[in-house]
Formats: sequence, C-alpha cells, structure tokens
Amino acid sequence: MRLFLASLFLALNFQGTVFAQTAPLDIVFDLDWTTFYSVNSTDTNQIDQHTLTIEGKVYRATDHLGEVLQALSKHPEVRISFFSGGEKSRNEALLKSVKLPNGQSAFDIAYKVLSKENLQQVSADTTLKFSQRYKKSFDGLLANATPERTVLIDDQVEFAKSPWKALASLGVFNHQNQFDQRLSAQDFFPSTKDAWLREKDKALMWQALLEEAIFLSRKSEKSFSQIASELWSAKSKNTLCKNVFIF
Repeated sequence: MRLFLASLFLALNFQGTVFAQTAPLDIVFDLDWTTFYSVNSTDTNQIDQHTLTIEGKVYRATDHLGEVLQALSKHPEVRISFFSGGEKSRNEALLKSVKLPNGQSAFDIAYKVLSKENLQQVSADTTLKFSQRYKKSFDGLLANATPERTVLIDDQVEFAKSPWKALASLGVFNHQNQFDQRLSAQDFFPSTKDAWLREKDKALMWQALLEEAIFLSRKSEKSFSQIASELWSAKSKNTLCKNVFIF
C-alpha cells in the first residue's frame, strides 16, 4: 500500500510539472482602438492603402500588427486570440484583412475569435458605461486557460473580469498617416511628433514587453500575467528604437 501511494504521489507530481510546462500562454487582443482604428473616410491624413470598409464603417489596422502577430505566434506555448464586443461577422472580416509576412491572416492564426455574444453582462443599469455593464471573462471560452497564464490587451482595461488581467493597449489617439501640428490641441490627437510615433509603434512595444514576459516566465516563480503587468508598469513609457528599449 505504501509503495502504491508513493507511486501515485510521484505520478501526480509529474503530471503537474508537465502541465505547468505545456499549459498555454494566452494573449488576447481587443479590436476597436487596440488593434484597429475607426477612421474618417474624408480625411486624407487617415485614409491610405491599408484602410478598408466593413459593414459600412471604415477601419485601419494599427501599424506593424501583422509582423507582431507572426513573431508572437512563433512561440510554441503561445495562443493568440481576439475579443471584441462587436458583431462576429465584422470581427472576423477585420482579422481576415490583416496579412502576416508569411501570407497568413490574423484570422488564420487565431485560436479563438470572441465577439459580442461572448461578453458577460454584469449589470442591467443603462446609465453605466458599456465596459461597466459587460465584461470579458475567459471562463469556459479558452481551453485550459488560467488567469496566471493569460493577458488581455485592451484600451479599456476595466473590461477584464477579475481574476483575469488586462493590460493597457498604450494607444490613446486617432490614426494619422503623418503628424499634423494643426490638430495638436484637439482631443484624441497627439500634441507632439514623439507622441505620434509612440502611437504608431505601440504594437512593437507590445511585442517587446510580451516576448520579455514569455522569456522570464519560463524560469521564474512569478506568473506570466504578473510579469507582463510589472513590465507594462516599468517599461511601457520607454522609447523604442527598432524594437530595442533605450533606458
């Protein structure tokens, strides 16, 4: 009996170790104002060859999105998903429009595309903001996902339902092809060229921080989500130079 119990203990311990090593790291991206902008179709400084019209509205993917998604998807433990409160048909069409350098689309490499019907309603009070009435939770939606190994990148971090963790998308401005000083005093437009560049390169910052978190989580007792959160706080305002931090 003692030998049986000892063997059972070792087997369970081994299974736990294997699970910890093979459990996925889930990176979930919001769409609106995170990976995509809504743009003014009459503004020549917002329209370019990358803009597209879907279900009557005009959008543009954030710069570098395809290359960043491809880089992150190369990590064997990483699963990339998307979660937006928009309609499923629109969300899928947006993702199919984004091409990675290898020819795949963002939709092709997505583990899950979650939409309006996947939101959890937590309040019926219509005086509250949408992000206060509805939440993004991954319970039952991402197989084997845990809050410790999952992060949501979202322009409204309050969308995440605890204990799931959201990290700021680092973008706060409208899209501009070129910095326009004339609009620098207006809401949701950058006041300086440096601020405009930070907006354009925000996806590169996601990649730098997430890849550092992936690497550190492989040898740390801290969870992936905790490490990513700490990196976001410590480094997200640093300057990027060809995807390398300048301290």
